[in-house]
Amino acid sequence: MERKRRIAIALDLETAVPHHHDVFAGTQRYALEHPQWECVIDEHPLHKQLSGIEPFRKYDGVIARVTSSLIGKLKRFAVPVVNTWFQTARPDLPGVYSDHIQAGQLAADHLLDRGFREFRIIGGSGEKGFNLIGKFFVQRVQENGCNCLVDECPRGSYGDPAYWAVLVKCLNNRLDRLTLPSALFVCAPLFARFLVNLCRNRHWRVPQDVAILCHIDVKLMVEHPAPQISSIDMNYERVGYEAAALLDRLMDGEPAPEEPILVPPKGVIARESTDYFAVKDEIVAEALSYIASHLRDRLSVDRIAWEIAASKRSLQRRFEATLGRPVSDEIRRLRLEKAKRLLGDPERQIKEIARMTGFGAAEYMTKVFRRELNITPTAYRKQVMGKKENLVEH
Repeated sequence: MERKRRIAIALDLETAVPHHHDVFAGTQRYALEHPQWECVIDEHPLHKQLSGIEPFRKYDGVIARVTSSLIGKLKRFAVPVVNTWFQTARPDLPGVYSDHIQAGQLAADHLLDRGFREFRIIGGSGEKGFNLIGKFFVQRVQENGCNCLVDECPRGSYGDPAYWAVLVKCLNNRLDRLTLPSALFVCAPLFARFLVNLCRNRHWRVPQDVAILCHIDVKLMVEHPAPQISSIDMNYERVGYEAAALLDRLMDGEPAPEEPILVPPKGVIARESTDYFAVKDEIVAEALSYIASHLRDRLSVDRIAWEIAASKRSLQRRFEATLGRPVSDEIRRLRLEKAKRLLGDPERQIKEIARMTGFGAAEYMTKVFRRELNITPTAYRKQVMGKKENLVEH
């Protein structure tokens, strides 16, 4: 019979932010598949043993939101540990994290695809993860010929009335400098909700005047009340599962990987706060919305015109006047952009991406990639993966 492995889970499960909850769920899914695992929720592994509170019984491994004090204890007893909190990532610490580079690119692509050309990031001071996401958001926006301003607002105690006043003033100052329409990428749901209220005070519409995309998906805050706030699904449950799998390998004596394991985010959860295409022509905006939500289907100008109750001739004329290209070119561009995003996920097969983006066959998608980008999908994927830098160094 295989010996039980005693695993400490130290993930700060009391916090309201779902990151650690989802990571925990992933570890438990792995534990269910591996009956030899015995998981113990212990926010302070080895504290009781070192303090003499109870007889010493060493853990076989730890999955944690690692802190400096925990690292010292684990090294003293040579207990394998896997970190899942990017804020404390470091080169000498095995870790599994959501891919912040891809998250920033996904966020930028989502707003660029909706036609926005004015961007602003509003982050919280000292947030290592969001700062890295923001860096690659800005890079992607600049690659598309647009500029993006980056601002921070202070973090503080929500129980302190003085902090609320400072936060509202800070966010209002950011809005004072906006050129409408603009797209905001925000670090926290509370900031996003404040911004919705402040926009309403100015009689600005969300998303028509100001689109808001939030980094964190706290369902209570982003789904209620209206408008629902678009956010990124960072795939934290998968982070937990991969962290457990890595810990198993470390406990088997395998060496720690030289680089952290990066889990691709699932994508943008599109809700009301970005459900708009920032073009002045309402017919074109409606057509773009229809195209974006039906990319995997067979699309023709006739079908799109019929769906939005416009004439084919009028639709073609409006696209040329508004976007400077015909409907068919825009369909191909949106399919290419979505395929490029999906190619950043190494687990998706080329043929699956071809189906999801409406190219149908992998061979046809390859033909379009060669013609439009002078590169194959496989080569593009290698290029994207090769550009990813070591997150711990940032």
